[in-house]
Amino acid sequence: MTVEEIKAKHQPRQLENQVEFDAIMSDINQQQGELNRPLIDRKMEIVKQRELLNIQKQAINQQLSALSAEYQDIEAKAKAINRPLHDLKHEWITLNPRERFIKPKEDDV
Repeated sequence: MTVEEIKAKHQPRQLENQVEFDAIMSDINQQQGELNRPLIDRKMEIVKQRELLNIQKQAINQQLSALSAEYQDIEAKAKAINRPLHDLKHEWITLNPRERFIKPKEDDV
């Protein structure tokens, strides 16, 4: 039944007693429940899927954190290699400036 069919079936009117009123309310509630059941079922599926995705997201975040830590460790190791060698090369450059190796041109003599 659709909402319009339920409304047409149960046009508001004055009743004779509480039992009749309760029966109509019960029927409307039952029809409403049947209309809502597929929506409620789908909402539950969505909640489950969302939870599964959140679990996957947490797992991915843990993997990203592990990769980040490994990357930082590699960066630190690279700096430990590069800093002393940079300093060594700088000493070589300071002791051997390029000008020392340039031969004067014949015109400059």
